[in-house]
Amino acid sequence: METIINIPSQLDGLRFNRVRFKEKKAFENNWQNNSYTYKEIQKYFPKENYGVICGSDIRALDDDTPEESLKELYHNNFPETMEVRGHIYFKFDNKYEDKVIFNHPTLEFPDSNGKMTSHMGELQGKNTYVVGPGSTHPSGDIYELKKDLPIITISYDKFVEVFGDIIKKRKKNIIRSHVSTSWEGDNITDIPIGNIISFNGLTDLGNGYFQGPHPKHGSDNGMNFRIDTNKNIWYCFRCESGGGPSELIGVMEGIIDCLDAGKNCFSKDQARNVINVARERYGLTVPEPIQKDLGEVRGWANSVSIVRLAKKYNFEDCHVCGNPFKFEDSHGMYYCKHCKLGGGLKKFAELISIRSKLQ
Repeated sequence: METIINIPSQLDGLRFNRVRFKEKKAFENNWQNNSYTYKEIQKYFPKENYGVICGSDIRALDDDTPEESLKELYHNNFPETMEVRGHIYFKFDNKYEDKVIFNHPTLEFPDSNGKMTSHMGELQGKNTYVVGPGSTHPSGDIYELKKDLPIITISYDKFVEVFGDIIKKRKKNIIRSHVSTSWEGDNITDIPIGNIISFNGLTDLGNGYFQGPHPKHGSDNGMNFRIDTNKNIWYCFRCESGGGPSELIGVMEGIIDCLDAGKNCFSKDQARNVINVARERYGLTVPEPIQKDLGEVRGWANSVSIVRLAKKYNFEDCHVCGNPFKFEDSHGMYYCKHCKLGGGLKKFAELISIRSKLQ
């Protein structure tokens, strides 16, 4: 006879996400903005696992120590509450919702790979989830409901008092107001990333690098998104994707998924949409098309053939829409009739350099 597994009623009223069976990985990349109710998630369980999304309405203490030191510390100081394999569920008496990381100041423990670490575990919070009771662990074991009790509310101040010595101190974030630059230009690659997203909450790593949570789909650990302001490019560690301003506009405006961002990621319609949005919202201007009367030859065009340069680096088609560039070799000019992007040899060389670094 088949055993019926139910999601504990104590979790009713919380938010959930779909998780792959025998895994801890979410089904959907944008699970933070695509949550399910208690009733909705039961359509997928137990054929799939499910996640309990944490935040101000629920916290989960996740103990990674071999001797379950975090659990012991909790049990010695707080009343009993609902407990699942590896997780203790409770709420705080305030709205504090950030994730808390525990590190021992002097001791080290072997992690799952046998490597010594001072990391003890986490108190899951905003933009995180834990695999729910009744789900199947990668080992085949069940996330067993150890204590079928109501979820209690505890004092946040007492929690900090009890766990304070092992709470990892956060690096100070560099908070920057989102003030767009006065940039105006006709090359989408030149739009500063600071014109597209806010730097609020990002950590300044120095040398032009900033890192923090992804501005669109969030982050499990708060550090899955990096910007290089020197090269004006970005990278998402979760999706293993990235690019420059055009790809970021595509992701932020919902034209493409972050998972798809990268070289030649746009269809012709998507490329047209990105260009239109960049002109409407991010300061992109329409360049003048190449005219017959271009005046005297100046600068690099005296010695460099833009046509030969394009062929050498296999860059004869527009990097946004894929249509062929129109070249005026005598004056070192390029222009895309479809996207209306263009410029001179200097801009073209910069495009080649940026593209080669992203490959």
